[in-house]
Amino acid sequence: MRWGVTRSGWFVAALLVVLVGSSVGAAASSASSIPLGDYSGADNPAGVADFGSTTGTHMSLATDFLNGSSTWAALDGASGVGAWRSSGYRLVLAVPILPKHARSSLSKGARGAYNSYFVTLAHNLVNAGEGNAYLRLGWEFNGTWYKWSVHNARGAVEYALYFKNIVSAMRSVPGQSFKFVWNPNGGGSHGRSYNANLAYPGNAFVDYIGTDLYDESWVQPLTPANAWAGQLSATWGLNWLASFAAAHGKPIVFPEWGVAIRNDGHGLGDDPYFVNQFASWISSHDVAWTNIFTVDDTQQDDITDGSFPNALAAFSADFG
Repeated sequence: MRWGVTRSGWFVAALLVVLVGSSVGAAASSASSIPLGDYSGADNPAGVADFGSTTGTHMSLATDFLNGSSTWAALDGASGVGAWRSSGYRLVLAVPILPKHARSSLSKGARGAYNSYFVTLAHNLVNAGEGNAYLRLGWEFNGTWYKWSVHNARGAVEYALYFKNIVSAMRSVPGQSFKFVWNPNGGGSHGRSYNANLAYPGNAFVDYIGTDLYDESWVQPLTPANAWAGQLSATWGLNWLASFAAAHGKPIVFPEWGVAIRNDGHGLGDDPYFVNQFASWISSHDVAWTNIFTVDDTQQDDITDGSFPNALAAFSADFG
């Protein structure tokens, strides 16, 4: 995913005028104290810096994605990661655990068949200066859109075993200090056919419990208040997240979150209510860091692309 949005000086000035008199962002002081990052496109430190400057927020983290579209060699080579060296951002890296065009499966991973690839990956990350990265292994496994999707109890057990194998393999590499994120997708109904505990690899293999949360919903009527209530009460929603993380004594993280305009109408669009509620929620829970996603790709998520002026004002007030 790439972005190419041009932000002009008049837009920033107008934004500042809006913010001077704005009353949005009651949770500003506490939400702004939680470390914040951004995804501005692949291998794009300049985009993260630009986003922070435009919104008046301090960026200390950056999300990026390893290449899982082809083979093991493309994955464990960690191509592109070198762009972050000396950027000043701590990298939150999404790690595909089954390359799309390689013959691979969760069951083989659970048996240790792919451990050597992750040893190689760990060496390459350490050599690229990213030995302290936050790693999201097989993120959004409770969805249906990735090769490592978990659809039943057996798959959940295999996923947990595979996760353990990967962590053990990567921790064996000298110079590493990786932190591992167990990262389902939030606010949806996926994964109802199995207990989340079956897919959890255990506290010894997890540093953070995370979720990805976007302002989209299928509730009716589709209003900001109803949509947020759905985010709280969904099967893998925020209420579940808070309870699960507390039960395991792990801090919460949001490697991806953001606003959304969808072609199917299920995005809430320019929705400052979502931003304010999110800021309030993270301020009252044990949240270690959050990374907003700001790339327009299959849907509009870039809060600075001109389509979200009210949400942008709320974001800058809450997080700036």
